[in-house]
Amino acid sequence: MLMEARLLDERREGEAVGIAKGKEIGLIEGEAKEKLATAKRLFSMGLSVQDIAKATSLPIEQVEALQAEQTCR
Repeated sequence: MLMEARLLDERREGEAVGIAKGKEIGLIEGEAKEKLATAKRLFSMGLSVQDIAKATSLPIEQVEALQAEQTCR
C-alpha cells in the first residue's frame, strides 16, 4: 500500500511539472505571436525596421524577414 501511495504522489508531481512546463511554453509562444502581430501592424503604419525592432524587442533580422514576407504578398 505504501508503494502505491508513493507512486501516486510521484505521478501527481510529474503531472504538475508537466502542466507548469506546458503553461510556460504556451506563454512564450503566445508572446512571440503577439510580437509578430504587433510588428505587422507597425509595418502597416509605415514605421521603419529599426523602430519596429525597438518597439517589439524582436531582432532586426527577424523584422527584416517579416518585412520581406509582407512585401511578397
